[in-house]
Amino acid sequence: MSSDDFSKQQYISLRAEISESKSRVFWLLIVGIFLVLASGYLAAAQPSAFANASIPFLLLAIMLSFIAEESNISRAGRYLREVVEPRIGDLLGWEHWLESQQRYREVDRAFVVGFSSLFLLFFVISASLTIRQLDRAGGHQSIVWSLGAAYTLGAFCVIYVLARHWTASTKPPIEEAVEES
Repeated sequence: MSSDDFSKQQYISLRAEISESKSRVFWLLIVGIFLVLASGYLAAAQPSAFANASIPFLLLAIMLSFIAEESNISRAGRYLREVVEPRIGDLLGWEHWLESQQRYREVDRAFVVGFSSLFLLFFVISASLTIRQLDRAGGHQSIVWSLGAAYTLGAFCVIYVLARHWTASTKPPIEEAVEES
């Protein structure tokens, strides 16, 4: 296989991977919203501590899945921009064009921040309501504190992963980073 054929195959497969990740993000949003609504309805219909306590963990799982898919898209796009497209020659590739049009990248970043902020807000609300319900229902204080600690650790985990994703997705291209050193 020639180097041109190899680059072409990489480009095609990575663009397909990006497209599939975009589709998974869409379905993750739809299914995630449905699951949150359904679990909220079930928790209201059966007000047990377990039903309410599981909703914040569901939200954490949805957020981590979303960030993972966005990271896949970022990584594939960065590889295309920094490794595959420079081999093309005089043609301007999709990823280089996107980087030259900052307003389009800002939409992607705003989407990630907006979605993450919205689900973090839902997480905080559902976690605080669950802890308050357990406390008012006379639950053991050790369970209330343990659940609060688990929620706090989960939130820190998601915030850490989101921060890592954000810094990785906004790093300058390799050639700019080398020139700055």
